[in-house]
Amino acid sequence: MFQRFKSRFTRDPSPSQKAPGQAPERIRGAGGYFRPQSAEVLLATSERGQYLRQLWENSALPAGLYQQFYLDPLRQLCARVQHVPATQEGIWSCRGGFIDLTLQFTACAVRLAKGHMLPPGVAPETQAAQSLLWQAVVFWAALFYHLPLLRQLEGELEDGHHWQPGLWIPERRFRFRFQAPGPELPVLYKTLLAARLLPEEAVTWLSLVPGAWQCLMLHLGGHPSSVPLTDSLLQSAAEQVQSPLLNPVESAKQATDTRLSSSEPDPVIPPVTPGTAPAPDTAEDTRTLLSLFQAEE
Repeated sequence: MFQRFKSRFTRDPSPSQKAPGQAPERIRGAGGYFRPQSAEVLLATSERGQYLRQLWENSALPAGLYQQFYLDPLRQLCARVQHVPATQEGIWSCRGGFIDLTLQFTACAVRLAKGHMLPPGVAPETQAAQSLLWQAVVFWAALFYHLPLLRQLEGELEDGHHWQPGLWIPERRFRFRFQAPGPELPVLYKTLLAARLLPEEAVTWLSLVPGAWQCLMLHLGGHPSSVPLTDSLLQSAAEQVQSPLLNPVESAKQATDTRLSSSEPDPVIPPVTPGTAPAPDTAEDTRTLLSLFQAEE
C-alpha cells in the first residue's frame, strides 16, 4: 500500500511562486493606523521567504495538498494578525513580530520532526502509511503554538470599531495596543482561533487516525501530548527560537533519550520572494489520500 501511496502522490521540485507586482507603499498613516495587507504581501520579505522555503523543503506533501493543509492556514493567520508584535518587550516585540516568531518556530519544528518516524512504538509499515499525517500534526501544533499571545492585544479600526487580532481580517485601517490579560476563559482562546484556521478536510483526515486527532487536540487544549515526542519537538524548537512561551521543563540536554536535532545539516536556502501560487484542484488528491487510510491492507 505504501508503494501505491508514493506512486499516486508525485511532487514537483517546488511550488511555483510569483513576486507581488506592487511597489512598496507606506503602510502606516496618521494616528498610527496601519493599512491592511494581504498575506502574500506580508510574507514577501527575503527572511520570511527563506522560512517558507524551509517548510516546503522539509514537507513530503505534494504541492496541491501542501498548499491546502499548510499554506492556506498559514496565510489566513498572517492576514488576521497583520503587523502585530508577539511581545511587548524583547526580540519579538518589533512590528510583525508575531508572524516572524510563528513562521520561524513552525519551520524549525517541522525540520526537527523530519528526523523522526511518528508515531513512535508502532510497526514500521504503520509509520510509513501515517507519516504525512503526523508531519502535519507537528505543523499544525507549531502553527497554533503562539496563539495565546494574541490575547494580550486589542485592536481598533479607523471607524472606531473593535478588531481582535487573530480572529478576523481587518477590512479598514487599524491600530493595536497591549492590554492587561483578562480572566482565563472556559474555552481556551488558542482552541477558538485554531478551530477557525484548521481546514475542514484536515479534520476529516485527522478523524481517520484517532491517535493523531487526540495528539493535536491535547496540544490545542494546553495539555501534555499523548505522544511525548511531539512535546519534545516543540520544546526544542521553542528553545532554538527563544520563544516567549518557552516551558521551564527539562532541557534538550537532559532529554538524552531523544535526540531532536536532525542528523542532516541545516540547508543553505537562498532568499525567495513568496507570492500567490496557482490554486490547484486538490479535491481528487484529498479523496485519494483519505482513502488510503480506509483501504484494507
